[in-house]
Amino acid sequence: MFENTISYRPEYILDENGQRQRFKTNREGSYMLKSGNTYNPEKESFRIFPADSLIPDKNGEYFRQWRPQIKKPLDIWNEIVKVTNIPGLTSAPKLQPIEARLVMLSTGMRAPMGLKVYGPDLDGIEKAGMQLEQALKDVPSVKASSVFYDRAVGAPYLEIKLNREAMARYGMSVSDVQEILQVAVGGMVITNSVEGRERFPMRVRYARELRDNPEDIKKILVPAMNGVQIPLGEIADIDYTRGAQMIRSENTFLVGYVIFDKTEGKAEVDVVNEAANILKQKTESGELELEAGISYKFAGNYEQQIRATKRLAIVIPISLLLILLLLYFQFKTVTASFIHFSGVFVAFAGGFIMIWLYGQDWFLNFSVSGINLRDMFQIHPVNLSVAVWVGFIALFGIATNDGVIMGTYIHQVFEERHPATVHDVREAVVAAGLKRVRPAMMTTAVAVIALLPVLSSSGKGADIMVPMAIPTFGGMIIQVMTVYVVPLFQSMWRESAVSNANRKAIKAFQNQGQDESI
Repeated sequence: MFENTISYRPEYILDENGQRQRFKTNREGSYMLKSGNTYNPEKESFRIFPADSLIPDKNGEYFRQWRPQIKKPLDIWNEIVKVTNIPGLTSAPKLQPIEARLVMLSTGMRAPMGLKVYGPDLDGIEKAGMQLEQALKDVPSVKASSVFYDRAVGAPYLEIKLNREAMARYGMSVSDVQEILQVAVGGMVITNSVEGRERFPMRVRYARELRDNPEDIKKILVPAMNGVQIPLGEIADIDYTRGAQMIRSENTFLVGYVIFDKTEGKAEVDVVNEAANILKQKTESGELELEAGISYKFAGNYEQQIRATKRLAIVIPISLLLILLLLYFQFKTVTASFIHFSGVFVAFAGGFIMIWLYGQDWFLNFSVSGINLRDMFQIHPVNLSVAVWVGFIALFGIATNDGVIMGTYIHQVFEERHPATVHDVREAVVAAGLKRVRPAMMTTAVAVIALLPVLSSSGKGADIMVPMAIPTFGGMIIQVMTVYVVPLFQSMWRESAVSNANRKAIKAFQNQGQDESI
């Protein structure tokens, strides 16, 4: 396996401050070069010019360094995969340098997901790995070009088999021959060179031209018991053999890796579940036959997703319960607490609506000042990951702000006016609501505007921050409805309470009149 680091140019030529730089163009839109020539990227073949060959101009145009068909960094990777599609070679998952190290630390593989094949010997593991590699290519959600079994067997070894009978005739012991081989081929440290604070070992061994092939190694002289020098080829068989490149073990078993990557837009958990079902079907049908003692299991980042999902299944209900308890401590009634808690459900719906919109091709698919808004806000299908659910938890806490602002003031107005009729209740609710529309809108606007830089970010950490911000942004926009929902529910509740109180008063008055008549 080859690991390559790809560094690509920025989309536009940038100055020393990282800002897009403008260059002089003529009326036809061609760039003016210092050499006196012109260049039009739309009419001529695409070329990359160094910035010093173009003429800077504050009123000029930006010079785009990417080819016309390249719209985003993922397109660069797809072009590389297309060009390097060579028979006998397979592609591999695309990872950032730091991400690759983190993935290797968490999974032990050079890919975000894969199969770990366990068995008693390397040959059986390799045979099973090759079969699983072919089977995984039939999974629709798996990128077929990325499926690769990391070959464990295939490295050439120089094997020296000592002939003990021949050694006995010359009076040699195994340790004596091994010591000669160690000095002649591997080298033996005889002393250390001290240079300041550095130490360098000094080795003694045969020159490279005397040990670089089996025929030369056969000529290595080994002293016999009577002092005669015997060539190594007389007492040993030397030949190349096929062996393991790397021996891995896990849980006391030898293990091999089959790595793969998902297609764009798919969730890792869904991909693993689909792959597991297909492998199970192939095994039951007899299409996939594994030797006795061979087993496999899926491994990768999806395991963290499953653990986090189980943890969130406990955390989210607890967070909702705590929000409800805080509302109860504020308003001292269960009904008022649920009225203001309704903002959470409104915001919850808004978060899912925004996630749905991010998966639609038509959403914000237009340009402003030459910049496509889908590219600016990194719009693409979003799966329900841990980051998304963390964004929902943050949304639950923010979503109750408008309802609390509105409900607290309505409660204060009712304590001041003490409305006794349904008409008075509605007047009090409208008056209180009008006073709190502006603060509620400002609270929502602050949260929405603050999330715009996060949604448009594309640097380090954007793959985590953007999914967290999407449900919060959508939920806060839809949550504006609480300025209508909370007063409506408050009015219904207060009207019902006033009507019940009036009916009780009338009934008590009627009963009192009947008692007086008697």
